Amino acid sequence: MKLLNTQPAAIALAIAAALTAMNSAANEVETKQETNAQAQKVLTTEPPQTNDADVERIQVTGIRSSIKEGMFLKQNAVSVVDLVVADDIGKFPDENLAEALQRIPGVTITRNGGEGQNILVRGLGDGYNVTTLNGRKLASENAGRDFNFDTIASELVNVLAVYKSPEARLTEGGIGAIVDIQTRKPLDLNGRTMQVSAKGIYESRTEDIHPHASLIIGDKTDDDTFGALLSAVYSRKTLRADTYSAEGFFDEDEGWGVDSAGVPVDTNNNGVIDAGEIYASKIPSYMYFANAQDVRERIGGTLALQWRPMDNLDINFDGLYSRYNTDGNKYQIGFVNYDEEWTPGTPLFTDAVFDDQGRVASMNQTGDNTMVELLNLSTPRKTDTYQMALKTDWYVMPQWSITADIAYSAAKNANNGDNRFVVARGFVDGINIDYTKGNMLPDVVISPGLTPEQKYGAHYSRNSGVDVDDKVTDIKLISQYIPDDGIISKVDFGVNYVKQVKKQTEFASSNSSQFSRGGYYLTRDGYTFDNSTVFTQGEFELFQIPSNVFVPANFDNFLDGEDSISPQPWPSFDYDKLLEYYRSINQEAADKSIVASLNKAGSYQVTEAVSSAYVQINIEEEIFELPYLLNLGVRASQTKVTSDGYGYDLSKVELDSTGQPTNNDWKNVVEVGYDDSYTNILPSVNFKLNLQDDLLLRVSAAEVLSRPSLYALRVWAAPNFTTREQGLPTLTRGNPSVAPEKARQGDISLEWYFHESSSLSGAIFIKDIESFITEDKSAQNIDGNDYFVTQPVSGKYGAKVKGFEAAWQQSLEEYLPEPFNGLGFQLNYTYVDSSYDDPELSDKGLPFKGMSKNSYNAVLYYEQYGVQARLAYNWRSEFLVDPEAWGGPAWIQDYGQLDASASYDLMENVSIFAEASNLTNSRYSGYVKYEDQVNYLERFGTQIAFGVRGSF
Repeated sequence: MKLLNTQPAAIALAIAAALTAMNSAANEVETKQETNAQAQKVLTTEPPQTNDADVERIQVTGIRSSIKEGMFLKQNAVSVVDLVVADDIGKFPDENLAEALQRIPGVTITRNGGEGQNILVRGLGDGYNVTTLNGRKLASENAGRDFNFDTIASELVNVLAVYKSPEARLTEGGIGAIVDIQTRKPLDLNGRTMQVSAKGIYESRTEDIHPHASLIIGDKTDDDTFGALLSAVYSRKTLRADTYSAEGFFDEDEGWGVDSAGVPVDTNNNGVIDAGEIYASKIPSYMYFANAQDVRERIGGTLALQWRPMDNLDINFDGLYSRYNTDGNKYQIGFVNYDEEWTPGTPLFTDAVFDDQGRVASMNQTGDNTMVELLNLSTPRKTDTYQMALKTDWYVMPQWSITADIAYSAAKNANNGDNRFVVARGFVDGINIDYTKGNMLPDVVISPGLTPEQKYGAHYSRNSGVDVDDKVTDIKLISQYIPDDGIISKVDFGVNYVKQVKKQTEFASSNSSQFSRGGYYLTRDGYTFDNSTVFTQGEFELFQIPSNVFVPANFDNFLDGEDSISPQPWPSFDYDKLLEYYRSINQEAADKSIVASLNKAGSYQVTEAVSSAYVQINIEEEIFELPYLLNLGVRASQTKVTSDGYGYDLSKVELDSTGQPTNNDWKNVVEVGYDDSYTNILPSVNFKLNLQDDLLLRVSAAEVLSRPSLYALRVWAAPNFTTREQGLPTLTRGNPSVAPEKARQGDISLEWYFHESSSLSGAIFIKDIESFITEDKSAQNIDGNDYFVTQPVSGKYGAKVKGFEAAWQQSLEEYLPEPFNGLGFQLNYTYVDSSYDDPELSDKGLPFKGMSKNSYNAVLYYEQYGVQARLAYNWRSEFLVDPEAWGGPAWIQDYGQLDASASYDLMENVSIFAEASNLTNSRYSGYVKYEDQVNYLERFGTQIAFGVRGSF
């Protein structure tokens, strides 16, 4: 591994010098290896070297064929790349692109309601990966730099390519990987093509059946000069997820303090909580049960036009559009087992039972303060994503081609404050919480159960939302030259200009508690109001919400699969009626405080204009009579950053002798902006040695970068003259001049392709991240005043990520008799670990957030006699989600999911099929510090689909 810690540029020069010296003593070869060039024609952004008629085509019409083509592309690629290839036109192995990507070694995913959404590559996600469409940067409706893979229907995709080692020609910006989504070209079709698919999707928890349909039509002229390909897809389904969440566990390592979690128990039965009656507890401070019912609707389409007016000219137009809407409704019930200082009403528990660790494991609550929170949450997504691109390949001569490519993409998530977080407080006779039964969750019994007719008091109503608008312009002018002789087999060079403008506009309620505490805040803020509906319950004084605001429960069988007792189904809100009720109390207060308004602190626009130039060469020769390919490249870029938004005019702040402002005109929020730029030079080397015809050794090294989060680049600065550090007022702000994170990385892999659809491979990798972007705290003078400033900066310390991958793909067609010779399997395993350079972080022994140390995939498939079947299991080990959770680090436990699909050809062009996801109704759960301190548990249920597919 010492080689992998060396500068990539030095590796490149050393290999090049050694191989060139050996070549000078050898005879010059007469012919070039053409297989690599043929494969690179399929991989995106690589200009074609020959006419299509000269290139071998692998027609993909089944599981084994898709495996075969994926292996072909991987074997002949210049760099380290893994691929997922569609089984047929419009038929991808998984309905969800993220779930298809998780079948690749080193790729894990995050889930939203049970469906895959974002990816991590070799443990790195959340802005460390770049997503492109046909080699062009793709806009994203994600508020950060991540791409949400659930926005694009799988039927629109032909190949997913994950580049784990870079080439100079590839877009920079991903320390993790570059993921390229590739669509089909019309002239690659056999002729007139039409594919139609329709299925009904059954969700086991809602028991709903929803439609999913796709249509693909393509044709080309007899002389192969013009072709068109159109695809469209529509789907709608309701996903239900039942969840338990909790926070607030006592951490014995920190001991008792102001923020320590503990439950108040009246152990001496005097009716009050005395000093010393706060106890460590297995029962958390806050517990929530939630039923999420998310209606998800997707409409998408692609259009591809390809024209070859002459043999040396190829013109392509590509367009993609996807609309993905979800309502994100969640109905929740909550239990406050903690004495909240900011609200009246101390919970009083009795009959405590302690476990063998001295923690409270069971308790009862009765009395007038016995309260249950009823919550409605919604996080809708209204997204549109599209890209249009025009590419022209001009073959000036057989050895020289020029490509001009221009693309524009846009993505938007429309949200003007549509998120809801509404809390009402209901009162019951008694609550029993029992964690002594040995189940993952406590038994929770409410007496009586909640109904719409009970008395509920207004507590909290927050509307919020972030409207995201992303626009990307990607322009390339690239060229390729293939010499007739010599050791240099190919030269690629070009320039690339990418401009991304991402705007985030935040909306939020100005005072979500305005109608809490029976008019306390209304009085404080000077409003007159109708107090006729105020009631008193124990220590609580609240507005009583009318019963017509509440809607009966619309679910049953809550948390099916768990042995614990959960609360009976509870009602939900009609938000419009609730807002109407608030307005009847005081319309001005409701409109100003509850209805979402523009929050300038969270609204900003970041523009990045990246101008790049690159050159890479391929050297092909023999060493000790073994053919090799050496790819040397360098990519230079200049990034201009413009950050626009809002801020206070700090130049107008005037302080008195105590450090307090003497004026208020500085509080007028004004538009502010900031410009900066930086340059990077990123070398890369990829070496491939054919130890024998079917055995490859790869060595790759490169310098890579990932750009700062958009939040870090914001211009908002917020001073606080009340909270002080080192005797100074505090100031929190973004830093548009913060530099990107950089890393050096290396890969060594061995790949054995011992059959056309069987292979065995292994790889080791390391990524040495120079420094993280961290929060810096220091005294600074800003516009004449001293502040203690918190802002993002390039930190002093970095980290290392290292691991290995192993993969085995095996077709059994030559080893088993009929009918079993249709069997085959795919296995892969990934180990990844991380270590911080920062001694303080290193001593904690925690990995990167989201990084599973172990993950594997196992796929068993069968293809024979018109039957195709696939059984796929994916597993990842536990991973860290929050190192600073209340009570210790929070983890998500290991998770595995079994999916299946099968189809049967009724006739040559018509097949019926079935698909199932999460067949075993797997549990998705997490904990804080200790596995019995469960802070999250979710049941997704199973989805089953039946359909028919026709190809004509």
